[in-house]
Amino acid sequence: MNKMTFILCWLMTAGLTCSLYAQKGIWEAGVEGGPGLSIIYAKNSIYNHSTLSFGGVGGLFCEYGFAGNFSVKAALQYERKGTRIANKSVLLPPGGTQQFNLDYLSVPLLVKWSFGGKIRLFVNAGPCVSLLLQQSLWYVPESGNKSKVANETKSYYPIDLAVVLGAGVTIPVGSKLKVSVEVRDNLGLVNIRTSISDFERDSYFPGGEVKGYTNSTLLLVGVAYRIGGGNKGLPCTPNDPDFQYIRK
Repeated sequence: MNKMTFILCWLMTAGLTCSLYAQKGIWEAGVEGGPGLSIIYAKNSIYNHSTLSFGGVGGLFCEYGFAGNFSVKAALQYERKGTRIANKSVLLPPGGTQQFNLDYLSVPLLVKWSFGGKIRLFVNAGPCVSLLLQQSLWYVPESGNKSKVANETKSYYPIDLAVVLGAGVTIPVGSKLKVSVEVRDNLGLVNIRTSISDFERDSYFPGGEVKGYTNSTLLLVGVAYRIGGGNKGLPCTPNDPDFQYIRK
């Protein structure tokens, strides 16, 4: 069911994107990023009592606005997801926590609706595909510095699929620039684990399967630059009853 939801969301967003290239609108490009909180969770798993971990995201994006208040936004971002669990490993000193860090290259594709006057509010939604770059496990003692325990990348699937929901505000800065602030949630739809790692097997998980699903909430700040002046006028003849003005 989760996979079907993602596929339908992706196809609808991609179909809308393709249909818009035939229209005249406004292109924007920029950078965005910020901190976030993430978690990996699952029942009957090592993540059964996991807690939030600090992460974040940063990267480039482009946005295409067309007639009305709608636009399509695509980004290429580095994203850190993770979680923490209480340390119960017999291979580590007692106490402290274990921190799981997952580094992804993420590509969200969002449909965005904006409204308001000079300062505009917006909501957006769409699918996100994330490619796993690496995973690392760290031991965080109750006092002192954390230390790396293992690299468990092979125990994770290379792809994570998520649905993105966000809301925020855009403030213009001059005629070409604008600044945005957004709260965004990335809800993972698929299991990210392929198998039990060697460290987990030797520590506390002798057999069976392990599952995990991601969820992260981000606070993003972005700066966008409008490319060109846009097109204000008639994208088709005045006799066409369906024509619309393209607004700057």
